[in-house]
Amino acid sequence: MECEWKPDEQGLQQILQLLRESQSPDTSTQRSVQQRLEQLNQYPDFNNYLIFVLTKLKSEDEPTRSLSGLILKNNVKAHYQNFPNGVSDFIKSECLQNIGDSSPLIRATVGILITTIASKGELQNWPELLPKLCLLLDSEDYNTCEGAFGALQKICEDSAEILDSDMLDRPLNIMIPKFLQFFKHSSPKIRSHAIACVNQFIISRTQALMLHIDPFIENLFALATDEEPEVRKNVCRALVMLLEVRLDRLLPHMHNIVEYMLQRTQDQDENVALEACEFWLTLAEQPVCKEVLCGHLSRLIPVLVNGMKYSEIDIILLKGDIEEDEAIPDNEQDIRPRFHRSRTVAQQHEGDGIDEDDDEDDELDDDDTISDWNLRKCS
Repeated sequence: MECEWKPDEQGLQQILQLLRESQSPDTSTQRSVQQRLEQLNQYPDFNNYLIFVLTKLKSEDEPTRSLSGLILKNNVKAHYQNFPNGVSDFIKSECLQNIGDSSPLIRATVGILITTIASKGELQNWPELLPKLCLLLDSEDYNTCEGAFGALQKICEDSAEILDSDMLDRPLNIMIPKFLQFFKHSSPKIRSHAIACVNQFIISRTQALMLHIDPFIENLFALATDEEPEVRKNVCRALVMLLEVRLDRLLPHMHNIVEYMLQRTQDQDENVALEACEFWLTLAEQPVCKEVLCGHLSRLIPVLVNGMKYSEIDIILLKGDIEEDEAIPDNEQDIRPRFHRSRTVAQQHEGDGIDEDDDEDDELDDDDTISDWNLRKCS
């Protein structure tokens, strides 16, 4: 049986040395390592060695073990269709047995490897994967539960469409109610995973989620003041997307939601504040905007204006840009107005296959070299 595979000790030591050398900053060493990796890829059981180092070699340092898994992930992306059945079965088995590794880094690497295999069309050919991961969620061992949830979150992100299809007999009918049970878990990391998994299916109006939309919203409200920033961020993200696709369910609670988003737009965690600020962009595109905001503008406007302030680092970088191009005349694109949509709308249009080349205005504003989309630009 392939699960009885054992490495050749000399070959294992050579691969470990190669993994250590690959962490060297020296360019020539990196080039040599890359050439040797390409040579080793000619041998089918090289991938067995990589998964062995990742999952079995607990005595090795974590960065080396993780690197072995990431090299294997790249091999899966490039050559998985050429893996012998015995090799792919061994890798799958090792992944499921080690999703609960005591190291967060190794758990995350195993999760990435699982979702990479799944994204190669293997969800159909790995029928035990989703049931096994869902079963592991009930483990009393935190590492096992967290590792399984991390893998499921990545799968939901990468394979949302196929999960909501008849091809897999619609596993979301079981998975979404399961995820909702973990919104009240004692671990903030688990709560965050659970919300993030469900959030992947809001914009597409997945039927399995729409059937549970009311308990989903109730659970979001219960987590509104969670002490964990990542949980609050995912709650805000969910409410922004629901505002776009299920406004009818939010309207009865809109006053409280607006009050909540006013608080979260001023959250000490900037990532939470940014997600909350998206709410106002999305609301501005809804017909009920005027009615909803009428009684809140006196408090909302100062909050948004405050969010528009440049940070100290922004000012330093801007000064550098001004000194570099102050003698260069502005072109039309530099000075014309900018009109931003919420990211939710942009994502929905991308999902619909809408290509809006005319909307060049939606590029980031003049100082987009400073940073990506941030609270100041959103405000």
